[in-house]
Amino acid sequence: MSTKTARRVYEAIAYRDGKWWTFEIPELSNPSPSGETIVAMGQARRVVDLDQIAREVAALWLDLDEDDVEVKVTLTPPGNVAALWAASNQREEEGRLAAREAAKLKREAVQALAEQGINQREMARILGISVQRINQLTHAS
Repeated sequence: MSTKTARRVYEAIAYRDGKWWTFEIPELSNPSPSGETIVAMGQARRVVDLDQIAREVAALWLDLDEDDVEVKVTLTPPGNVAALWAASNQREEEGRLAAREAAKLKREAVQALAEQGINQREMARILGISVQRINQLTHAS
């Protein structure tokens, strides 16, 4: 029977280990008779099973019902996937910044032509874009 206590959340770190996902719950550890640290660990074949199995391991370790334990599993991507993902995110951000800068420069170009008294139809011809696009650039903030 479960006693109602405040549910504590434990963090688990999972990583690919051959065909399995291995996880560790660093907060759940004890010294072994030889003095080394034993950490609560487990494995799952599929990522979708990690949360449940990690909860079972934590409940067993703590001698609690599973309903009294919550485990948040963080997946560590295998190989160089994390570095590739981070690099792609950085490139996306650089692309967004470059696109904003390009849009600003286009607005400035259209504004410079307008200050010279050139109408929108002529601007479109000079810049090789539609009159509608010139109108958008003229009214963009």
